Amino acid sequence: MEQNEAIVAVLSMAVGCTTLITLVGMWLKYRKNKGVGADALGSVENRLARVEVALDDVTAELGRVAESHQLLAKALSDRQALPLR
Repeated sequence: MEQNEAIVAVLSMAVGCTTLITLVGMWLKYRKNKGVGADALGSVENRLARVEVALDDVTAELGRVAESHQLLAKALSDRQALPLR
């Protein structure tokens, strides 16, 4: 075996071991946190419900602003021009 072949073999083993250790660690972490998904899902659902209510409130306020803008525009267009002195 030449020196280059030995280097490639050692590096390949190092990369393989690192990959294996990482995958096993990820798998163990997944198994540990498996039951947390339902709680997290409930929390996200509650937050989305609050966002929906807030969005409805913003939409209502935007409608009021649009109505106010229409009334002001109508009042300004119907107003007779006052002569300048």
